[in-house]
Amino acid sequence: MGSMSDSLKINLTILPEEGLRLTFSKDAAWFKECFSEDDRPEFSLVKADVNCLITRSGDTIYVRGELAASISQDCDRCLEKTTIPIGGDFAYTLVPEKTEIAEELELTADELETSHYRGDFIDLAPMICEQIVLQVPMKILCAGDCKGLCPHCGKNLNTGSCNCRSDVVDDRLAVLKKFRVKN
Repeated sequence: MGSMSDSLKINLTILPEEGLRLTFSKDAAWFKECFSEDDRPEFSLVKADVNCLITRSGDTIYVRGELAASISQDCDRCLEKTTIPIGGDFAYTLVPEKTEIAEELELTADELETSHYRGDFIDLAPMICEQIVLQVPMKILCAGDCKGLCPHCGKNLNTGSCNCRSDVVDDRLAVLKKFRVKN
């Protein structure tokens, strides 16, 4: 991840006893700044709305919230640009970063679900960017019944049919047509 905007840094020294409720929206330009040129995801963010509550218990900080966003990417079947909604709930537990570093330290299950913060600030930007990336589905479709492209001529079958015959067999597989199993 690249440089982050300072706007989502929370000063823990002035965190109210009852917690801090934050509601904000972020756009494509902000999301782009979260990543270096080489690490940018294939999709682009259209808009992200976040509602979260930051609470504290001793040195442990809890961040719980909801993400509602929309992203834009080419459909995986027909290659047309499509925008889909994504979102979900998220929760982070943050503890102060330990100063000593043990290289062979084995992490417990609880430690794997815990993040760290340093000093008196936590930055929500990496958490929100991470949540956006985690909420993106493996396959992005413009519609559940997208017909995709014709494998022969490349025509978008959502806009009409083509004249390609469906019984055309790839030459490399033609020999299998003669294959018979004898019982």
